[in-house]
Amino acid sequence: MADAGSGHLPGAYFTIDIHLHTNRGSADSNLAPADLINRAKAIGIGAICITEHDNMWDLAELADLAAEAGVVVLRGMEVTTEMGHVGAFGLERYVGGIYKLPELRRIVDGEGGLLIANHPFRYKLDPRFSFINPDSEPIDPSHPDRAAKLELFELVDAIEVLNGACGEDENQFALQVARVLGRPEVAGSDSHSANSVGCVTTLLDHRVKNEREFIDAVKAGRCRAGRGLLKDGVAPFELSPV
Repeated sequence: MADAGSGHLPGAYFTIDIHLHTNRGSADSNLAPADLINRAKAIGIGAICITEHDNMWDLAELADLAAEAGVVVLRGMEVTTEMGHVGAFGLERYVGGIYKLPELRRIVDGEGGLLIANHPFRYKLDPRFSFINPDSEPIDPSHPDRAAKLELFELVDAIEVLNGACGEDENQFALQVARVLGRPEVAGSDSHSANSVGCVTTLLDHRVKNEREFIDAVKAGRCRAGRGLLKDGVAPFELSPV
């Protein structure tokens, strides 16, 4: 499904890195927008989505960037909530109060948008990091059914089951929880530098040209998490054999 002008390589999937931070809008990123565009072209990814921390690119600025890209450029926002980091799509700007996830859910619903639980189990499976967790206890990795009952998952549409900055155990557990819940599975590199852009990607069965088409595809479950774009070929992310 190669598409002239999309930058997308021939193959079974349309690839999107849905979790990227640039130094234009995220203080902890070393990734310049121009370097992101050059990297996206070089790896042949179908689309990239810039999701800065608690702020969004202006639509006109994004259009200027997209005009140079040769790939589809989308925008979202990674919102810091009391239940963790949540990818929000469909908003125009940061709105006061959305650090409370129920309020973010309400506002996004009003825009027909999408919420994704980003890296939901980062540092949460290791007892050494229990001080980070609100309940001061690690999540039991042998019980994804229990973790699936967390309030976070009641308030999101999809789960980032594959995050380029998480450990394999954290990603595998997120995938187990998503399978328990039957929620759409997505992936994002969480890249803050050029080399990791596209290390993992969300796989769609069709090309999307804008944010609305992306939102609709994920809500319909027409997505998978995958990796391999930077290596020998893209493949869906699956549970490891027991």
